[in-house]
Amino acid sequence: MLQLEPVVERTQLLDPAGNRAEQVIEHRRDPLTGAVASINLALGEKARAFLGTTDLQVLRDLQERSRAGCPFCSAAEKGTRFLPEFVPEGQLRVGSSLAMPNLFSKCTFDSVVILDQALHELFPSRIPPASLASAIQVAVELVRRARAHDPALVHHAAGMNFLQPGGSSVPHPHFQVHVRSVPYSGLARLLRLSDDFRERSGRSYWDALLETEARLGARRVGRTGRVEWLVPWAPARQKEVWGLVTGAASLVELADGDAEGLAQGIARVISLYEESGTHPFTLAFLSSPAPGRAGSFLLQVRLSSRPALKPLYSNYDTWFAPLFLGDDAQTEAPEAWAARLRERF
Repeated sequence: MLQLEPVVERTQLLDPAGNRAEQVIEHRRDPLTGAVASINLALGEKARAFLGTTDLQVLRDLQERSRAGCPFCSAAEKGTRFLPEFVPEGQLRVGSSLAMPNLFSKCTFDSVVILDQALHELFPSRIPPASLASAIQVAVELVRRARAHDPALVHHAAGMNFLQPGGSSVPHPHFQVHVRSVPYSGLARLLRLSDDFRERSGRSYWDALLETEARLGARRVGRTGRVEWLVPWAPARQKEVWGLVTGAASLVELADGDAEGLAQGIARVISLYEESGTHPFTLAFLSSPAPGRAGSFLLQVRLSSRPALKPLYSNYDTWFAPLFLGDDAQTEAPEAWAARLRERF
């Protein structure tokens, strides 16, 4: 059983009217990584007052303005092509989704997966789960082909940046899939810590986490197929959500039904981001380079909201503490966020 106990601090001050005020801060340590999240509900007031919500007119204008000349709307006709020895058909298709090489690569195989060429849509609630599922299936196929093409290319990552505050340079909804021979440092550390926990305790940390969250109930959100959804005890990002695929450690182990389960959950999470006024989001799949490691690690997708889209937005989630010191402060208690999200499941 994992021990989830916060360290509580209190701070006192005189407000601008001269009244004494007190705020309560919880410091929560992630039981596997040791990363600390600081939670102060008063920060929610700051977020509402200073950060606000997405400017919907700006978003609508961006959607229409970016449609003209969008490189992903015409990808089938004008997009890049894989070399024939990797993808003989040039571009890889599953359902509505299409993959092609990234024009500016960061590794041996750097691919863009367009969810749907006809879906130039910047409102998350309008992204169909079927398009998310087919994009996940394409990502899986790309990783499998890269491994078959070169056995050294076992390290891989897949993710999605949505809108500029979410890290996207092209608004049209798309994934990125990277495959390379060099480990990803953050994932390698997580895998090492998971192996260490298994060696010490004789069981998987992720199984222990799911059991603990099921028992406590406050942060468990629901289940879609083999995917268990929860809000982490010590979030590293705003409105963070995890989906853990039970019985699988790597993308290459996914079945089509798993892609659908992941897509259903992702669609529900990003729809609530939109309803909360923070349309931009970022997600990433944390996938073991070696399949068959579900005894110590579970394949997972992690999502977080990003700053609201405005003409001038405040990049609150990359201030100096999370950027250089590794710890973040949260504007909402994970349990409150989980309660809102649970209604979608």
